[in-house]
Amino acid sequence: MPAAMGTSQMGMAGYAQYAGGQYPGYGTAYGYSDPYGRPYGSSMGEAVPSGCGYMQGVTPPPPPPPGAPPPPGAPQLYMQGPMTEEQRLADERDKARRRLEDETRLRNEELHRKADSERAVATVRNAILHLQNGQSDALDKLQKTLEKTSERELPKCESQAEALKRDMSKAIAEATKRREELRELKAMIRSGDEHIKATAELIRQNLARDKDKDQEEMHDQLENAGLEALGMSDTYKSFMEERSKSLEELKSGTKGPALVDLRLLVAKIRKLSGDLTQTATNAASVVREGKEKLARREAAVELSQRIQDTFALYDADDDGFLSKQEVIRYAEGEFTFTPPESCIERLWRNLVTPGKSGIAFDCFQQMKVTIGAARVIEKERRKAQSTT
Repeated sequence: MPAAMGTSQMGMAGYAQYAGGQYPGYGTAYGYSDPYGRPYGSSMGEAVPSGCGYMQGVTPPPPPPPGAPPPPGAPQLYMQGPMTEEQRLADERDKARRRLEDETRLRNEELHRKADSERAVATVRNAILHLQNGQSDALDKLQKTLEKTSERELPKCESQAEALKRDMSKAIAEATKRREELRELKAMIRSGDEHIKATAELIRQNLARDKDKDQEEMHDQLENAGLEALGMSDTYKSFMEERSKSLEELKSGTKGPALVDLRLLVAKIRKLSGDLTQTATNAASVVREGKEKLARREAAVELSQRIQDTFALYDADDDGFLSKQEVIRYAEGEFTFTPPESCIERLWRNLVTPGKSGIAFDCFQQMKVTIGAARVIEKERRKAQSTT
């Protein structure tokens, strides 16, 4: 038969507490036996199932008669009779100490659990804030960080987990919308800047070209670039008017450096609209001036050609010089005026190079001016004579 666990094995204080009725069911649960081999509790009114604990398969003996000595071989008891006052106080202190240790342990566990929960909540909120404040080039990385953080920390957030999930979903949705808006704004800025630079280069090349054919081609290119710049400016203005409400809503949900980034991009779009308009104005001005210059050049060429044709018309012998008779025919044909001999002499004295047969083409314009002046003088002289 297996040995029963007696009072010496149970412990003096434990048995005293059990015997005092403080732990009902203790003997049944752990199979403790009294000095007679009976499970503790059977003599104290506990329902002891047959064969429990260490007494499994053993039928306990009947209780001893009052005052009977312990049976032979029974373990010696450390405590005989009721506890003394000193023992009771020691037992009470032991119970109080154990109760305090249990309360302290539970309190520390609760504090650690709350601290872990608060730390997890702060970590998730911090990741959400970083995504809300993130600049456009870091949004993808910040979103991945938030998703990994929430996967790791949300199970520890207890009652705040659902609210954090809602805040996280809202932050991700706002970041996605902001990413798309910023991508569109940056594309517009890049396109506007590139067009302004390309148009400025066309203006520089246009001013540097001298050949008429090249200038005409550059005028056409520059004119088209200016018109395109003007169209882009109108597009940017319309964009800002149509998106003003959505951009304001986006600003309201954006914080920190991300808000600064968004404001700078919106300001850049507005400035680009004005820059494109100015670029279109500059291009139109250069084209207009270039065309006027080209027209003046063409007019000068045409005038020069007419003068050459006139010289050739009166250069009857085609020797490249106008003789005195040819000069008189020119004056009569072009001015309806016959220059006096004094005018002819002055022309030969001032315009004819010694050894040459007449007035060369280089002096043809001066000859024309001299003959015109002589005609005016002659008219004034005749007018004066008619009035006297």
